Amino acid sequence: MAEATDEKAVAFEVLKRLGGKWAVLAAMSMSMSRRGIVVPPEVHERLRMARVKIGSGCFSPCEASCALSDVEGRLFSQSHLLEDEEFMRWSDLLGEAMQGKLDYDRIAGIPALSPIKNDCQFLGCSCADTGRA
Repeated sequence: MAEATDEKAVAFEVLKRLGGKWAVLAAMSMSMSRRGIVVPPEVHERLRMARVKIGSGCFSPCEASCALSDVEGRLFSQSHLLEDEEFMRWSDLLGEAMQGKLDYDRIAGIPALSPIKNDCQFLGCSCADTGRA
């Protein structure tokens, strides 16, 4: 029984780190879009799917990680259009997220995350419109 509990704790920690990675990649994609850098539409769809996989508990951390790795690759293939300092900031944040060292107060201050944390605009949340919780 203790082994199953340990596995769940490890899986939860991995999902927590992937949640941080998701937040950084979501902010990076929105920041790039706002700067006029073309972000392929499938990036946003894959971010939506990764969020579901991370939050639902119905998918393995491996599946969520694969979805995020694809997004990361697509975004970083456009990173040559970023200034070196900005590229390093995103790289550092991703590294911190995957090491479990991400300061969530620090990412909460990223303007590109405001729509995500405030009212789900990035994900197209419509719960409030229908009266459902």
